[in-house]
Amino acid sequence: MRMTLSSAFVLMLVASTVAQEPGPMDRTKLYVSKPEACEALQSKGVDAFNDLDFTTLSFTDGIQGMEFHCGFFDVKSKANTSAVLVEAICEEPGFMYPDLIAIGPWDDKTIQVISSYDLQSAAMAEASGEAIDDSENQGQPLGVALYTRCDSLSELPR
Repeated sequence: MRMTLSSAFVLMLVASTVAQEPGPMDRTKLYVSKPEACEALQSKGVDAFNDLDFTTLSFTDGIQGMEFHCGFFDVKSKANTSAVLVEAICEEPGFMYPDLIAIGPWDDKTIQVISSYDLQSAAMAEASGEAIDDSENQGQPLGVALYTRCDSLSELPR
């Protein structure tokens, strides 16, 4: 009996020190690919895009950049998971393609965005020996991006 109680106490202690999953994503907020973009958007509005190269993500408008857009057509969620699966159509000047995007919490203020199109493109570039610029990936593999939630915006920029 004594061994069982000790084992149970150890298990409770270990379980309490294990990192907890981040909470659910706030789908009503705007997220940005560069944390400093939140302040730039607050002070300059859409003119912030002229000064800083970044993209925004909102669950209503998709992913937006200066010459890039992914419209979200279907956002699917499932019970017992905080991640979502998004069907999107993305456009760049002169080019349009479908994408399947996984979005999940990274921490309490950051989400991880994983594009199947970008993962495939990165794999093909690597296989062909092309040089890949991953200097702005915040330590994430190509095709994976972190977006920071902007809590300080008084309104969403248009």
